[in-house]
Amino acid sequence: MASQDEIRATRLAKLDLLTKQGVNPYPATTERTHSNRQAVEKFDELSKAGQIILVGRIMSLRAQGKIIFFDFDDGTARFQAFLKKGEPLSEEAFELFEKVFDIGDFAEVKGSLFLTKQNEKTILAESVRMLSKSLLPLPEKWHGLSDVEERFRKRYLDILSNPEVKERFIKRSKIIELMRQFYLEKGFIEVDLPNLQPLAGGATAQPFKTHHNALDIDFYLPIAQELYLKELLAGGFDKVFEIGKRFRNEGIDTSHNPEFTMLESNEAYADAVSQRKFTEELFKYVVKGLFGKLQFEYQGQTIDLEPDFKVMKYPSVSDEEYKKEIRPTLVQPTFLIDYPVSFNPFAKRKEDNPDLIDRFQLVIAGVELVNAFAELNNPIDQQERYLEEDKKGKSGDKEISPSDMEYLEAMEYGMPPNGGIGIGVDRLVMLLTDVKNIKEVILFPTLKPKQ
Repeated sequence: MASQDEIRATRLAKLDLLTKQGVNPYPATTERTHSNRQAVEKFDELSKAGQIILVGRIMSLRAQGKIIFFDFDDGTARFQAFLKKGEPLSEEAFELFEKVFDIGDFAEVKGSLFLTKQNEKTILAESVRMLSKSLLPLPEKWHGLSDVEERFRKRYLDILSNPEVKERFIKRSKIIELMRQFYLEKGFIEVDLPNLQPLAGGATAQPFKTHHNALDIDFYLPIAQELYLKELLAGGFDKVFEIGKRFRNEGIDTSHNPEFTMLESNEAYADAVSQRKFTEELFKYVVKGLFGKLQFEYQGQTIDLEPDFKVMKYPSVSDEEYKKEIRPTLVQPTFLIDYPVSFNPFAKRKEDNPDLIDRFQLVIAGVELVNAFAELNNPIDQQERYLEEDKKGKSGDKEISPSDMEYLEAMEYGMPPNGGIGIGVDRLVMLLTDVKNIKEVILFPTLKPKQ
C-alpha cells in the first residue's frame, strides 16, 4: 500500500498535468443548477428537463473498462454519476478523468438524469470539470483509528467518514434553534454581551485572563453573563437572554470543556417556582420539537418527560457523596431545591429559612443540566456575600466571584425581583443525542497540542 507521502506526490503530478493542459484545478465559480437533494427529491421533474449541473466531493469510484460510476456529495445528499467513453462524454474527456480524478476531489457534472437497471437515480455525464483537486486521501476505515482523539483533532474527516457525527451536529443546531424559538415566543429579547470583561463574575470559577495592549488593561473571558443580564433588568428590560460561549479555566473530562456554550436568561418579577415551571415547559418544547414525542433514549434508558418533573430537596451529604451516590440515581427529570447559602453568592435567601437559598438544579439521567434561582436584588446582602467571596480569594481559593462595584452600584439604583436560568447547551445536546463525552458534541473541543 502506498504511503501518504507517495499518494500526495502522485496527486501533485496530476495537478501539474491539469495545469499544463490549461485547466484551472481550483476555479472560483461553478454553474451548478441544482443541489443533490433537489436531484433526489425532484428526480421525475428534472429527468424531463434536459441538462442539469450538479457538484460535490467524489466519495467512491468504480471503473469498468469504458464506463465509470462515481458517487459525489455536495453536503445536501449523495448522488451517482455515470461516465461512458465516447457517448455522450468525449473519449478525450473520459481519459482525462481517468488520469487526474481521485476520491476526495470536488467535481462539477453536467448531464441528464436517468434510472439505471438497478433503479438507481443517476446523472449521465456529458462533461465533468474539476472544482478542487485533493492532495491527501480520505481515510478508508476511520473507525479503526487507535487514537480516538484524532477524530476530534480532524473533525472534518470525522464528519466525512461518519454520517452519524454529521447528523449529531445537525441535531445540535436544531436544539439551539428550538431553545431560541421558545424564548422568543415567550417574549424574551436576545442580547449580545461582552466577551472581554474587566471582572469575571456571575459564577464561582477560575477565568481565563488576557491583555489589551492599547489600553494596557487586563481583561477576562466570561465565566457567566448573569450580571450583565441583571443590569439590563435594572435598565428597564423585563425578559432577556443570551446564547454564547463561556470560558472556565478548569480541568477537562467527559462533561467539562474549558470553552462551552450556555443559554442564560433573566426575567423580571419571576421567582424560582415560576422558573421551574418555565424550565419544564422549555425542555418539553425542545424534546417534542426534536423527536415528535416526549420520550427519548439515553444510554439504554427511556427518559420520559410526559409526567410532571419530580422535585426533591438537596440532600444533606457531602458534595462527593452527592456526585457519586445520589446524582447518578436521578434518571427521570428531577428538580433539586433548597441549597445552603454557601452554594451561590447571587441567589436570594429563602424567607422561611435564611440559611437556604431559593435555587434549583435540573438533573436528568444523572446529568446536571440547569442551574437557576431567584436572584438576589438586595445590594446590602450582595455586598456581604461579596465580602465572603473576597475572603475566600485571599485565602487562596481561585474559584470565586470577586466584588464588582459597578454591579453593586447598578443594584443600588434599584433592581426588580427576578429569576435567572443557566442551561449547559453542550450537556443538553449530549443527552438528546445519546453520547457520554462532551467532545462528541463540540465541533472543535479543547485538546492538548500534539508534539
